[in-house]
Amino acid sequence: MSTPKVTLYFDLLSPFSYVAFHILKNCPIFSKCNITYTPILLRDLFTKCQNTPPIAVKNKSTWINKERLYWSRRLKLPMCETPPAGFPFPTTEVQSILLVLGERYPGELASVVERLYRGLWGEGDSRIVTTDGVMGVLEEVFGGEGAGEIIEASKEPETKLRLTENTQRAFDTGAFGLPWFECVNACGEKECFWGVDHLPRVVEFLGLERGDSSWGF
Repeated sequence: MSTPKVTLYFDLLSPFSYVAFHILKNCPIFSKCNITYTPILLRDLFTKCQNTPPIAVKNKSTWINKERLYWSRRLKLPMCETPPAGFPFPTTEVQSILLVLGERYPGELASVVERLYRGLWGEGDSRIVTTDGVMGVLEEVFGGEGAGEIIEASKEPETKLRLTENTQRAFDTGAFGLPWFECVNACGEKECFWGVDHLPRVVEFLGLERGDSSWGF
C-alpha cells in the first residue's frame, strides 16, 4: 500500500481551479495525500479538445459566476463579485513562471499560488498575474535576485515547451477543462476526475476518511 496521490492541473485563469486548490491545500481530508500542483494552459487545452470556452456559451457565463460565488460562500473563501478586469486574459507568462518555480522550489509553489489566487480571484486584481505583479510576490519570498532569476528562466523557449507538455499530459489523461484531478489510490490504481463538484468521488476513490463534514464531503 502506498500514499494516495493527487495531481491538480490548474491555470490561474480558472476560478474553479482556485476553489479546488484551496480545498486540496487546506481540507484535512487530503492531509495524508501527496499533492502535486501542475500548471497548464487552459486556452491550449480548449483548443486541443475543440472545446468552446465556457464564457462564450450562451447563459453559461452567468451560471459560472453564480456557481463560483456559491463555493465562495460555502467555503468562506474570498471571491470577487465580478470577474477581474480583462478576464479572460492570457496566462502564458504567469503559468511559465509557476512552472519554473515548481521545478526549482517545489516547497514554495503552493504558498505563491495561494497568494496569486487570492489577489486575482479573491480581490479581483488582475495586475497580480502580470510579470510585474508576480515579481512583487516572488521578491517577498526569494528577494530581488532570486525572483529575477525565476522570471528570466520563465522566458526561455524550453519553459514554454514544458508548459505545453504539461497541457498535453493533462489532455492525454482525458482532460477537457479545469480543475482536472489525476488520482492514484493506495493500491496503485489510477483515475481522473473533473470539477470541484466531483471531489467527493475523489475522496471515495482514494479511500480517504471523510472527517469534518463542514467541507461537504
